[in-house]
Amino acid sequence: MGILDFLRGSTINTTSFSQLHRKIVNLRSGNLYYFPYNLPQAIQFPSDFWKDLINIYRKTNTDGLERAFSVFWADGEVVLTEVNTGSNRMVKSGGSIQVKYSHHPTRKGYARKELYLDNSLLKRKDIFFKDVPKSLEVQYLFNIHTHPKHTKENQEIYYNFFSAQDINSLLSSKAIITGLVTDKLWLLIRTTETPSEIVNLTDTKVTPAYVEGTLHMGLYRADFNKKAYRYNLIKT
Repeated sequence: MGILDFLRGSTINTTSFSQLHRKIVNLRSGNLYYFPYNLPQAIQFPSDFWKDLINIYRKTNTDGLERAFSVFWADGEVVLTEVNTGSNRMVKSGGSIQVKYSHHPTRKGYARKELYLDNSLLKRKDIFFKDVPKSLEVQYLFNIHTHPKHTKENQEIYYNFFSAQDINSLLSSKAIITGLVTDKLWLLIRTTETPSEIVNLTDTKVTPAYVEGTLHMGLYRADFNKKAYRYNLIKT
C-alpha cells in the first residue's frame, strides 16, 4: 500500500478551497498568519482551478518560460490571471475581473451568473435567483509561478524547488501563501513562527526540510487533480 492510499483511508482533515479562501481573508484583515498547529493537513482544489493550472503548466513545459499568475476568488469561482505588478499583500492582476448577475432569459426562478476577464466571458452558469448574493466578492488570494523542466546528461528530467528569491519575496511581501508549479503543485503557508527576514539565504539551503524545520512554514505537495497534502505526511 502506497502512502497516498494510506492517507485516503485515514482520518486526514481536508480543507476545502472555500474554507481556505475564507481563512486567508480573515487572517489578512487582522494582519495575522496561521499558527503552526492550526495548518491544514490537506487542501482540496476545485476542478476549474486544476484545469487552468494545468494549461499554464503545459505552456511552460512547451516553451521553457517561467510564468507567474494570481489566484482570485470571484463570488465562488476560482480565477487565475497573469501577474503584472505586485506590492505588499495585494497584487494587481493582468486583467479586470467582473461578476455579473441577470434574470435568466428562459428559466423562471433562475438567474444567470457570468464571469468576465478583460470583458471576455470566462464562465457562465445558471443559479436559483434566491441564491444571488446581495454583494459581490472578488478577492486576491495568492500567487503561483512555474519552473520549467531541466534535463541531465543521462536524460533524466528534474525541476528546481523554491528558490532563495521565492522565499525572500514571500517574506518581504508579507503574503500568507505562495505556490510553485513543476510537474506537481507545491504550496508554502507562512506561520506565526516564520521569520520576517533571512540573511544570506542561498538556493542550496532551500529544501523541504529547511522550509518546514527552520522557517516553520507549512509545505504542501499535490499531484495534478489531487489533494495537496502536508509534505511531512507524505514524504518517504
